[in-house]
Amino acid sequence: MKLKMISLDEIQPNPFQPRERFEKDSLKELTESIEEAGILQPVVVREHGFKFQIIAGERRWRAAHMARLKKIPCLIKEVAEERILFESLIENLHRRDLTDTERENAVHEIWVSRDDFAVKTKKELARRLGISEHKVSDDIDAWEFRHNQEISLDVSTDVIRRTRGLKPKTRKRLIAKVDKGQIKASEVDTTAKVLRKGSDILKRELLKPDLSITPKMAETIMTKLPSEKEQERIVDDIRRFKLTEEEVEDKIREIRYAKKLERSTKESEGDQLTVFAVQRYDCPYCKKHYVIKCDGKHDWIEQDVTESKS
Repeated sequence: MKLKMISLDEIQPNPFQPRERFEKDSLKELTESIEEAGILQPVVVREHGFKFQIIAGERRWRAAHMARLKKIPCLIKEVAEERILFESLIENLHRRDLTDTERENAVHEIWVSRDDFAVKTKKELARRLGISEHKVSDDIDAWEFRHNQEISLDVSTDVIRRTRGLKPKTRKRLIAKVDKGQIKASEVDTTAKVLRKGSDILKRELLKPDLSITPKMAETIMTKLPSEKEQERIVDDIRRFKLTEEEVEDKIREIRYAKKLERSTKESEGDQLTVFAVQRYDCPYCKKHYVIKCDGKHDWIEQDVTESKS
């Protein structure tokens, strides 16, 4: 690679540019920065016919136009036509310049055209891009789910990843709730956990158009109240009295305490068993009379008071 000052008129944008949007406010800020301090990081280009084509740095090139510069510093790199997307993606990934959907699109495009890039596995693609294999898998899965289910571009790759393992219909409904702001991105793991392992009662509540319970409430109920009858009872209380998360915790403690008390009462009642006198015994040494008793669970020896009195 070599560094050279190149006229803006000689530089062309990259048709394979992974970036799809350049925000006006961000461009304006960069323009002001360039007017103040110039371009600090050269634009990466390749020779293309009699001109140059951008590999990475189109945002800087656009801002330079807005700042009315004549020339900008460029790093000239030798890149074959078929590798231009690959190189552009690598450059942008390292600068973290891409949105989630732009990165998904680029990674997916390379993956479906992997034979052209001599890539055989996701592990190999991850190594060449300089990212982890699970991130490559996440981007490919997110791209496929986003396009198959028509998921909003505003939903992050991470949110889509966290819903993996759910049924497509359930997954889409959960993502829609995140997109509408009904469920926070930070609550997706908890919600997905309940949707995977919870009762039908809790699943229905979490997927209703208007939420009556929070994901944290649902997880607490699922973990601490295994009985569906009890779950239904407390969910009904949440709907009727609009309980807070703390009040739900208190309600669960009340239910569990009442249950423990009921169990203890039954056990004490069970202790009042019928006692049978099994056999009488006369001690040859002390001359006292004893009786062997049994309640069906235990047996023991007592002095026969009735005999003594007689």
